[in-house]
Amino acid sequence: MQKSIAVSFAALLFAAAQPTFAAPADDACGALMEARGHLVALIGSSDKAAQDNLKNKVHAASAKLDGTLAAMMKRYNATDEAKAAAFKPVWEAFKNTRENEIIPDVYAGKVAEAKAIAGGIQAERMKQMKGAMGCK
Repeated sequence: MQKSIAVSFAALLFAAAQPTFAAPADDACGALMEARGHLVALIGSSDKAAQDNLKNKVHAASAKLDGTLAAMMKRYNATDEAKAAAFKPVWEAFKNTRENEIIPDVYAGKVAEAKAIAGGIQAERMKQMKGAMGCK
């Protein structure tokens, strides 16, 4: 009897000690929101050094998201693959607009224009991406 209790206790300890891993969709959502947060801060900043720092953070979070998407496409998990496939084209359009319109507008001092784009088409894309990935 004591042996079975000890074995059960050891199994419970082993299970509790195992690392927990976030689902890839959660990782993607986290990186998306991180990139978004840095972009919002970039739009609100007028200091060139701060803008450069925030732009680097936007790109780092975006690279993390790109890596997560690539992994999701190769997981051989139909749900992850479907989420990534629905997310990716909207993400690519989002990044293109961010890099070719919003960030240049911010650096040119055209903050109102950057905010209009961010609150317009980019907000709609953000909604689509969060829906595709199932972000909370």
